[in-house]
Amino acid sequence: MEQNNKIIRIKRTSLRKTSQAFFLVLTFILTYLFYSKPMAICWLDPLWHLQAFFADFPNTGLNLYMSEGRNPTDIIHRISIPSFAYLGIFILMAFVFGRLFCGWICPFGTLLEYIENISPIKGKLKMPSELNDPDIKYIVLISFLFLAFISSQTAFCEFCPAGTIFKGVTGYVIPLSIPIFICVLFIVFAYGRKTWCSYLCPLGAFFGIFSRFHILGIRTEKDKCVRCFMCNTVCPMDVLIVEKYINRDMKINDGECIKCMNCIDACPRNVLRFP
Repeated sequence: MEQNNKIIRIKRTSLRKTSQAFFLVLTFILTYLFYSKPMAICWLDPLWHLQAFFADFPNTGLNLYMSEGRNPTDIIHRISIPSFAYLGIFILMAFVFGRLFCGWICPFGTLLEYIENISPIKGKLKMPSELNDPDIKYIVLISFLFLAFISSQTAFCEFCPAGTIFKGVTGYVIPLSIPIFICVLFIVFAYGRKTWCSYLCPLGAFFGIFSRFHILGIRTEKDKCVRCFMCNTVCPMDVLIVEKYINRDMKINDGECIKCMNCIDACPRNVLRFP
């Protein structure tokens, strides 16, 4: 039985990694091979649609469009899904599974995880205290939504480091995003992907708001825990699993938890379970 449980747990982590690779490849295919348009990634991004509500408020009829050229006026209607419905899918996902999008789907987060894993300097530098605050990402989100509202533009897209890669494969360069991308690349190399996903990413902030109340949190069993703190050690988001959840016999409904399943695999007593 113990062996069977171990096999199930390993497959769960493998499934996450397979999902990450699938959505990363799919994003490149949709952005370059299929659409071959620099703005295609924008219409796949939930944050773009969120900004669009503020930039074009109170229009609720925004649909998925694909650009037919580099000229913004060269647009045809391809997929008839209103933005509020598109966003609703991700909000529902967050209410049910928490920040599953960040750990299983987000292509940029997957790239940052790969970069983190090959970094020769990660952990050798002490993170500045100014960066060590998860609330920063909420400030970033609010700031760019306000900027979208007053400028009637999807403002964050001009700075988005993910756009440097995904728009870059189409040959489209966003000048303002390049220095941001270099900074994000350095801090991920030095401190891990958490510095972006937990402290700076506005989409992470958006999902984090709903994830605090999600239904299928990771379940805990206080009586079986031996306080080895392995779950805390392997958590890429530095969630205090033992102190905040296991000791209180509560399921992990943390806004920072990305459902990576590392804690479940690391637990020697099967204290943590999902779903």
